Amino acid sequence: MSKAIKQKPFLFFLLFTFLISCIAGFPTVFIPGKFEGLAYLSNFGPALGALIVVDIAEGLDGVKKLIRSLFQWRVKYVWYLAVLLGPALTMVFAVLLYNAFIGNGSAQSLNDWLSAFPQHLIVIVSVFIFMMVGIWGEEIGWRGFALPKLQKAYHPLLASLILGAIWAVWHLPLFFIEGSPQAQIGMPYFFLATLGYSILYSWIYNGSRESLFMIWLLHSMNNATVSYIMLFFKPLINEPVFSLAVLGLFDILVILLTKFTLLYQEEVEGIIYGK
Repeated sequence: MSKAIKQKPFLFFLLFTFLISCIAGFPTVFIPGKFEGLAYLSNFGPALGALIVVDIAEGLDGVKKLIRSLFQWRVKYVWYLAVLLGPALTMVFAVLLYNAFIGNGSAQSLNDWLSAFPQHLIVIVSVFIFMMVGIWGEEIGWRGFALPKLQKAYHPLLASLILGAIWAVWHLPLFFIEGSPQAQIGMPYFFLATLGYSILYSWIYNGSRESLFMIWLLHSMNNATVSYIMLFFKPLINEPVFSLAVLGLFDILVILLTKFTLLYQEEVEGIIYGK
């Protein structure tokens, strides 16, 4: 099998990732309220899938390089601004857009939401720290292993869309868990949102010179923002079109400003697979 893995590492990465995540995630789907601890382990399916493949295909040195990228924190400060403020700005613009179109029918007025926001900040920080614990289990696989492989084979934009589609399908068990963000948003909207986020994640990853640390921060902040919306401005979850509109606008800006490259450079001296 090792020969086959070396010949088709991406295919086996997907196989191991989905197999591990499904084994861990599906029991709680069939027996609600049970096996939630096991379901949490499904977050680490992409990381385990990537580490297994890299260990077989490249050995211990490849594993070390992959893990080391999680601690590549020395990047230009502008990327920290994009990562830490980007999700919050998306949320604020989506709330403003919602208020402009359906403000009178919202359960919570914009003024009330804005006045309470400073008090809610501690919630965002707490959820962000909690997300940091598990998000690396996804990103070692998605951006650490899969994205570099895809970008070498396809145009960066197409590579991002392919990865986004895989990423969305991987979340499938969550749609059957009552109360999850995926179940509330619905499959079509979530799929489109994941494609949109995948483009932005690729841009951050490429621009920060293949820093998984920045993606780790971004994904955690993004999930913390979604959790905040679910708690304090649920109308955006019930009407996800506004968030999608803002996300789409940011995607278009990034695509145009980077001239469709998403800042990908084939000769970049990255930690993982760069030359």
